[in-house]
Amino acid sequence: MPAQAMKVMLLLLLVLLVVCQAATGKCKRNHRALFRLTLPDTVMCRKIKGECSFLLCSLFKTSIGTCYNGLAKCCIPL
Repeated sequence: MPAQAMKVMLLLLLVLLVVCQAATGKCKRNHRALFRLTLPDTVMCRKIKGECSFLLCSLFKTSIGTCYNGLAKCCIPL
């Protein structure tokens, strides 16, 4: 019984994380539309002159998407 409860809790946690990420993504700039294409996220970031950063975006840059399959942020100048 405890193993089943842990599986249910894990599933609920994953659903909560997905919902939270979807809710925060709607507040970003319109550049997000570029990332809806089928090209990998790193290629799309490079095409719009973005830089991939594993940490926060540096000063005077904003995050508009991801790189390396979601492991890094795509940063462009403000």
